[in-house]
Amino acid sequence: MTTVHVGLPSLRGSLARYAERFDLLEVRPVDTPLPKPAKTRAWRKEVPPAFVFSVVLPSIVSSLRQTPEADAALATTLEHAAALEARCLVLVTQPDVTPTALNKRRLAALVERLPRDVVTVAWEPRGLWSTEETGALGRELDLAIVSDVTRDAPARGPVLYTRLRGIGAGARSSAAGLERARLAFSGRRGVYAVVECDGAARVAKALREPLAPAARVAAGSVVRPAARLSAEDEEQGPRSGPPRRRPRTRRRTRRRRPSRPDPRRSRRR
Repeated sequence: MTTVHVGLPSLRGSLARYAERFDLLEVRPVDTPLPKPAKTRAWRKEVPPAFVFSVVLPSIVSSLRQTPEADAALATTLEHAAALEARCLVLVTQPDVTPTALNKRRLAALVERLPRDVVTVAWEPRGLWSTEETGALGRELDLAIVSDVTRDAPARGPVLYTRLRGIGAGARSSAAGLERARLAFSGRRGVYAVVECDGAARVAKALREPLAPAARVAAGSVVRPAARLSAEDEEQGPRSGPPRRRPRTRRRTRRRRPSRPDPRRSRRR
């Protein structure tokens, strides 16, 4: 059964009240003010055991340039992640990180420095990266590719990390978009959904609802017709009711006309 965690990109209100509606929270050390790791360790005790903290790496780290400042920021971030017992680490690369061979090597080097025992590392590339490039590199480095599954095709893999941004002027997720998201959740070991649109509580409730049987079939397999359609049925579509029988046609027998007597034979007689 798929475990779905839904939350917000930042804390709103008290953590205890927040945990009553959501079971996932993104935390951004260094880029946003946070208390010291000793203080954030107390946050872990305020939420249920199944609550998930997801730690987003600082922008200086996601630039992929290894400098003393970046190393210090990474160390602070990993200290917070350990204090929170974070289950996810998220790397967001900005558009200036293009898909060059150098940046791919830098990304691989950074991923090697991250803990991987019980942590899912998610990568959110922004910019010129194509779906094929991110998918191939994600499989090579064992990364969950972050996308908005209400709009884009979901990445493959047992774990799905998605960011739902909504559509329209009010930035709301449509019913069709939420249904696509739930279809993308099917068959996954775990799902982490970050809601960045209005009506987050409503979206969280909708995402946790089980799929209808018909939707499960649509997500997992293709239903084929049991019988082969005739040429007429292919044009007009399948007919309801019992199949029609073709009417039997009677074979007409030709009557043989009686032969006329030959007048020459009668004269001879």
